[in-house]
Amino acid sequence: MTQFIKPAIGVIVLAIVAVLIFNVVQTKQGLPEQTFTDLDGKTHSFEDFKGKPLLVIFWATDCPACVQELPELKAVYKEYAPKGLGVVSIALAHDKPEHLLAMRLEKQIPYLISWDKTGELADAFNNVRVTPTHFLYSADGDVVMRKIGSVSKEMLSEKLSSMGL
Repeated sequence: MTQFIKPAIGVIVLAIVAVLIFNVVQTKQGLPEQTFTDLDGKTHSFEDFKGKPLLVIFWATDCPACVQELPELKAVYKEYAPKGLGVVSIALAHDKPEHLLAMRLEKQIPYLISWDKTGELADAFNNVRVTPTHFLYSADGDVVMRKIGSVSKEMLSEKLSSMGL
Protein backbone atom coordinates (compact mmCIF):
# COMPACT_ATOMS: atom_id res chain seq x y z
CA MET A 1 0.00 0.00 0.00
CA THR A 2 2.80 2.45 0.82
CA GLN A 3 4.24 1.79 -2.64
CA PHE A 4 1.15 3.58 -4.03
CA ILE A 5 1.02 6.41 -1.47
CA LYS A 6 4.34 8.04 -2.40
CA PRO A 7 3.60 8.17 -6.14
CA ALA A 8 0.07 9.41 -5.40
CA ILE A 9 1.43 12.21 -3.21
CA GLY A 10 3.91 13.08 -5.96
CA VAL A 11 1.12 13.31 -8.52
CA ILE A 12 -0.97 15.48 -6.19
CA VAL A 13 1.97 17.83 -5.55
CA LEU A 14 2.64 18.11 -9.29
CA ALA A 15 -1.04 18.83 -9.95
CA ILE A 16 -1.05 21.60 -7.34
CA VAL A 17 2.11 23.12 -8.79
CA ALA A 18 0.60 22.96 -12.29
CA VAL A 19 -2.57 24.74 -11.12
CA LEU A 20 -0.52 27.44 -9.37
CA ILE A 21 1.62 27.99 -12.46
CA PHE A 22 -1.49 28.15 -14.65
CA ASN A 23 -3.04 30.76 -12.36
CA VAL A 24 0.13 32.87 -12.33
CA VAL A 25 0.37 32.71 -16.13
CA GLN A 26 -3.32 33.63 -16.43
CA THR A 27 -2.83 36.59 -14.09
CA LYS A 28 0.23 37.86 -15.93
CA GLN A 29 -1.39 37.69 -19.34
CA GLY A 30 -2.15 41.20 -20.47
CA LEU A 31 -4.99 42.54 -22.53
CA PRO A 32 -4.77 41.32 -26.14
CA GLU A 33 -3.82 43.86 -28.77
CA GLN A 34 -6.93 43.27 -30.85
CA THR A 35 -9.38 45.47 -32.66
CA PHE A 36 -13.07 44.72 -32.82
CA THR A 37 -16.21 46.16 -34.33
CA ASP A 38 -19.25 46.90 -32.20
CA LEU A 39 -22.86 46.30 -33.29
CA ASP A 40 -23.06 49.84 -34.65
CA GLY A 41 -20.11 49.25 -36.97
CA LYS A 42 -17.59 51.31 -35.00
CA THR A 43 -14.07 49.92 -34.71
CA HIS A 44 -12.43 49.79 -31.29
CA SER A 45 -9.18 48.49 -29.92
CA PHE A 46 -8.49 47.07 -26.50
CA GLU A 47 -5.65 49.61 -26.49
CA ASP A 48 -8.41 52.26 -26.18
CA PHE A 49 -9.01 51.05 -22.62
CA LYS A 50 -5.42 51.37 -21.43
CA GLY A 51 -5.19 53.27 -18.20
CA LYS A 52 -8.61 52.25 -16.91
CA PRO A 53 -10.11 49.01 -15.65
CA LEU A 54 -11.96 46.87 -18.15
CA LEU A 55 -14.53 44.10 -17.84
CA VAL A 56 -14.73 41.78 -20.86
CA ILE A 57 -17.66 39.37 -21.03
CA PHE A 58 -17.96 36.49 -23.48
CA TRP A 59 -21.61 35.57 -23.84
CA ALA A 60 -24.37 34.37 -26.14
CA THR A 61 -28.02 35.25 -26.56
CA ASP A 62 -28.95 31.54 -26.21
CA CYS A 63 -27.08 31.18 -22.91
CA PRO A 64 -29.57 31.25 -19.98
CA ALA A 65 -26.90 32.25 -17.43
CA CYS A 66 -25.76 35.09 -19.71
CA VAL A 67 -29.26 36.49 -20.00
CA GLN A 68 -29.90 36.00 -16.28
CA GLU A 69 -26.83 38.03 -15.26
CA LEU A 70 -27.62 41.00 -17.54
CA PRO A 71 -29.33 43.04 -14.76
CA GLU A 72 -26.24 42.55 -12.56
CA LEU A 73 -23.90 43.66 -15.36
CA LYS A 74 -26.08 46.65 -16.19
CA ALA A 75 -26.03 47.69 -12.52
CA VAL A 76 -22.23 47.38 -12.43
CA TYR A 77 -21.97 49.44 -15.60
CA LYS A 78 -24.32 52.12 -14.27
CA GLU A 79 -22.34 52.49 -11.04
CA TYR A 80 -18.77 52.05 -12.26
CA ALA A 81 -18.64 53.37 -15.83
CA PRO A 82 -18.75 56.97 -14.55
CA LYS A 83 -15.76 56.06 -12.35
CA GLY A 84 -13.77 54.83 -15.36
CA LEU A 85 -14.72 51.18 -15.86
CA GLY A 86 -14.93 50.05 -19.46
CA VAL A 87 -17.25 47.15 -20.32
CA VAL A 88 -17.11 45.15 -23.54
CA SER A 89 -19.29 42.13 -24.19
CA ILE A 90 -18.31 39.74 -26.96
CA ALA A 91 -20.86 37.35 -28.41
CA LEU A 92 -19.42 34.07 -29.62
CA ALA A 93 -19.35 33.16 -33.32
CA HIS A 94 -22.42 30.92 -33.23
CA ASP A 95 -24.65 33.87 -32.32
CA LYS A 96 -26.37 35.99 -34.95
CA PRO A 97 -26.15 39.80 -35.28
CA GLU A 98 -29.94 40.15 -35.52
CA HIS A 99 -30.30 38.29 -32.20
CA LEU A 100 -27.68 40.54 -30.61
CA LEU A 101 -29.40 43.69 -31.83
CA ALA A 102 -32.78 42.45 -30.59
CA MET A 103 -31.33 41.49 -27.19
CA ARG A 104 -29.58 44.87 -26.85
CA LEU A 105 -32.86 46.66 -27.54
CA GLU A 106 -35.06 44.38 -25.42
CA LYS A 107 -32.72 44.31 -22.40
CA GLN A 108 -31.44 47.88 -22.91
CA ILE A 109 -27.79 46.84 -22.70
CA PRO A 110 -25.79 50.08 -22.33
CA TYR A 111 -22.22 48.85 -22.86
CA LEU A 112 -20.33 47.89 -26.02
CA ILE A 113 -21.35 44.68 -27.73
CA SER A 114 -19.24 42.97 -30.36
CA TRP A 115 -19.88 39.83 -32.38
CA ASP A 116 -16.88 37.52 -32.69
CA LYS A 117 -17.87 36.25 -36.13
CA THR A 118 -14.58 34.44 -36.80
CA GLY A 119 -13.69 33.36 -33.25
CA GLU A 120 -10.56 35.53 -33.38
CA LEU A 121 -11.39 37.37 -30.15
CA ALA A 122 -12.20 34.17 -28.27
CA ASP A 123 -8.83 32.78 -29.38
CA ALA A 124 -7.03 35.95 -28.25
CA PHE A 125 -8.49 35.47 -24.76
CA ASN A 126 -7.06 31.95 -24.31
CA ASN A 127 -9.52 30.10 -26.51
CA VAL A 128 -12.78 30.99 -24.74
CA ARG A 129 -15.49 28.45 -25.55
CA VAL A 130 -17.82 28.62 -22.53
CA THR A 131 -20.35 31.32 -21.79
CA PRO A 132 -20.44 33.35 -19.75
CA THR A 133 -16.71 33.93 -19.27
CA HIS A 134 -15.53 37.15 -17.66
CA PHE A 135 -12.17 38.87 -17.56
CA LEU A 136 -11.55 41.85 -15.31
CA TYR A 137 -8.43 43.85 -16.10
CA SER A 138 -6.71 46.44 -13.97
CA ALA A 139 -5.86 49.88 -15.33
CA ASP A 140 -2.38 48.45 -15.98
CA GLY A 141 -3.87 45.76 -18.23
CA ASP A 142 -3.29 42.84 -15.85
CA VAL A 143 -5.91 40.16 -15.33
CA VAL A 144 -7.47 40.66 -11.89
CA MET A 145 -10.21 38.06 -12.34
CA ARG A 146 -11.11 35.31 -14.78
CA LYS A 147 -14.47 33.75 -14.03
CA ILE A 148 -16.38 31.13 -15.94
CA GLY A 149 -20.06 31.20 -15.00
CA SER A 150 -22.34 33.93 -13.75
CA VAL A 151 -21.19 36.91 -11.76
CA SER A 152 -23.09 39.15 -9.39
CA LYS A 153 -22.90 42.89 -8.82
CA GLU A 154 -21.72 42.15 -5.30
CA MET A 155 -18.82 40.01 -6.54
CA LEU A 156 -17.74 42.55 -9.13
CA SER A 157 -18.15 45.46 -6.73
CA GLU A 158 -15.83 43.74 -4.29
CA LYS A 159 -13.17 43.31 -6.98
CA LEU A 160 -13.61 46.85 -8.28
CA SER A 161 -13.42 48.31 -4.76
CA SER A 162 -10.16 46.49 -4.16
CA MET A 163 -8.91 48.14 -7.38
CA GLY A 164 -9.76 51.59 -6.02
CA LEU A 165 -13.06 52.24 -7.79
